[in-house]
Amino acid sequence: MTRLPGLREAVEAAPRGGRELLTVLEELADRMALAARRTAPGKAVEVYAMLARAGGLPVAVRGGPPPLSPAQYADFAAETIARLESSGFYEEARPLRSALAAGRLPVYDLARSYLLGDTGFVDHVAEEAGAPAWLVRVLAATLAAGAARAVRLLLEEREALPEARGGACPVCGRPLVEGRCGFCGYGEGRSL
Repeated sequence: MTRLPGLREAVEAAPRGGRELLTVLEELADRMALAARRTAPGKAVEVYAMLARAGGLPVAVRGGPPPLSPAQYADFAAETIARLESSGFYEEARPLRSALAAGRLPVYDLARSYLLGDTGFVDHVAEEAGAPAWLVRVLAATLAAGAARAVRLLLEEREALPEARGGACPVCGRPLVEGRCGFCGYGEGRSL
């Protein structure tokens, strides 16, 4: 199985300020999960729980409805871009801001592609937008982490969180380190 990329790997490619940037983006991903907790459609939650019970792992990768609405994805993309700009990457992020404002930045597709490990699509979007590939990967990773954390949180609340098998996270498929997933928060014993 191919090793799926995480948020930390995306941020490590930033030319500067990685640690601070990671902290900011982790907080933003957590906020996305909290938003999904309040607004996720009941049918979506049921699909995730059904996949978990049926052994359709990793749950967030297997499918089901998105945990956030298109407008929520766009709002969190705008906030992520603003955080990147305020972290010293204003010029680099400008093409993303323009593409988002023009409706040409496929934020849900970026999140889904990164969740599936398709960084080729993410890099293609970067090229089309005229933005650095590492920056678009950071955006995609943040949105994907938020979505994966949302699925984990919704499964926890339904008491349907599956057990890990084979060293991979049952929610997002990333490798577990000492039983924990740094991408979606599985096994960390923390509630948002």
